[in-house]
Amino acid sequence: MMIGIVAALSCSVGLGLAVAVARFAFEGGTNGVTVAVLRASLLVVLTGVFCLVTKRDLRLPWRLWFLCFLLGLPMAVMFYANIAAVQFISIGLAALLFFTFPPLIALCEAALARRWPGGFQMVAVAVAFIGLALMLGVSFETAHPMGIALSLAASIATTINVIGSSRVFPRGDRWVMFWHMALVAALCLIAVAVATDAIILPTAPGGWAGMLGVAVLQASSIPLFYVAIHHIGPAKSAMLTNLQPVVSIIAAYVLFAEVLSPLQSAGAALVLGGIMVMQWDDMRRRR
Repeated sequence: MMIGIVAALSCSVGLGLAVAVARFAFEGGTNGVTVAVLRASLLVVLTGVFCLVTKRDLRLPWRLWFLCFLLGLPMAVMFYANIAAVQFISIGLAALLFFTFPPLIALCEAALARRWPGGFQMVAVAVAFIGLALMLGVSFETAHPMGIALSLAASIATTINVIGSSRVFPRGDRWVMFWHMALVAALCLIAVAVATDAIILPTAPGGWAGMLGVAVLQASSIPLFYVAIHHIGPAKSAMLTNLQPVVSIIAAYVLFAEVLSPLQSAGAALVLGGIMVMQWDDMRRRR
């Protein structure tokens, strides 16, 4: 269990820093598609090298490969949308909107188990979405709708991928299946980038540093989340990754002096509080 806890917390720190560092990449002239292609490609290379070094067979039965293909599609959305949102809205708002995925995971697991969420879970969802409404209510005048849509799309894509992965991985080698998922995501992003001529390289040294920083942080952190899922399950993994938006907000303040307004801060507290209550109740019910 300790391996899963450490993996989830380490993943949170790495991904939280990546969201903040992405601002350097975009200010340096690149865009979300370029960053997503690089991070996905690096993830494929690193995971593939790991599989080869550990002497894993990269081949999969047709049915497993098809499931990995289906899960690779939302992974592509997740790779792009989570970082690209920072082009349009603040780092803190992007991180907090993305973090609607833990309650979505809890609700989906309840639905798949054919049970109604408990009273604590219903209250937690209501509190989280009231907080979300507060955040959005004070942000529509200044925040670009595209940024809000991208963050929420990343949240939904993450929910689909995590729920699906937790059910597919027990059927075979999780590292090989993760490699196939990442490969599908990378190929989808490359195809979109080529078709739309969307690759834009940074024009400043800070942009290159930011783009490479995002790629390295995310390529090394994302596999840790799937390690956590294997050891402690999707619900507890999602709960422990509550640290991610906190890291993003602190990094945004340190690097860019970016702060949330008082009303946004209140909404953020409600969102995070609702998430934590939901995850706590889910763990209590499991015990």
